[in-house]
This record gives sequence, structure tokens and C-alpha cells, in this order.
Amino acid sequence: MLLDLTGSPTAIRKTIATLRGMVGVKETIEEEHGPQSARVFIALEKPRICGSAGKGAIMCLDCPFNSTEIPARWRFATAKTGDVGEIMKRLAEGGIQARIQDISPLDKNVTLTLREKGIIAVAIERGYFEFPRKITLDDLSQVVGVETIELGKILRSVE
Repeated sequence: MLLDLTGSPTAIRKTIATLRGMVGVKETIEEEHGPQSARVFIALEKPRICGSAGKGAIMCLDCPFNSTEIPARWRFATAKTGDVGEIMKRLAEGGIQARIQDISPLDKNVTLTLREKGIIAVAIERGYFEFPRKITLDDLSQVVGVETIELGKILRSVE
């Protein structure tokens, strides 16, 4: 996560100290950008919500960390309905309040091409959909032999 902070030097120092003390923050790296601004890179541990997916075969459709809704919305696809109960249990154990709003089958008319299936398989295997990602889009494009821009379009269309 990258933050641009502005304010008095004291307020910036206090904010950075608070960020360092937050649960899930692995490391912070600060860079001053003038007397009243700083850029802070924050490396996070794997978020509890991501860890709650456990070993279930899920694919996030909407990331709760990108949600503009309050409370955050998390949509995901899973191979087995039984995984949903396990995920809910793990969320509760992690102190995350969640409720199921809807369960519906995937649209069976949506099909992936053989090429898209292969790319997705490699992306999953290499950790592209994990948080934090274990491979960049550029590196993945080299592995699958597709231009970075085209690969980004493919991954977005599949999601």
C-alpha cells in the first residue's frame, strides 16, 4: 500500500507511528517529499479476510479492500458450496463480522477459451491472484508468452 501524507511534520510522524503499530502491518518505509508531506510504503501481512479462504478453492470476484461500500462487499466463486460455511467460520474466528447476502450459481453460459483456461491455470499456480501477489503482471506475461497489456485485458475479462 502506498500513502501520500500531508500535514505538519508532527502529525505525519504520529500517523506513521500509528500505522507501524497497526495489526497486520509488516513494515513501513517513509520518504519525505518536503516539509509537510511524506510518502509511506506499507507492507502488509496477508489480510485475515484473505487467509479465511484457507485451502478452499475460491476466486475473488470483488476484493473487499477495493470496495467503496460500507460495510465492504466480498464476492467470490467457489467450487464447493461447503467451502462457504468454512470461510464464514474462519472469518468469525479472525474477528471479522460477515453475513451472507446471496448465494447463486455461476452463469454456465460463460465459458473460457482453452487459451484463457491455460493462462488462468498458470496465474493461479504462480500466485498472481494471492495477496500479496507472488508474481507481477509483467513477469506472468513473460511466462505465458503474452504481451502485458493483452494479458491484463484477458485477466480482467475472465474476472
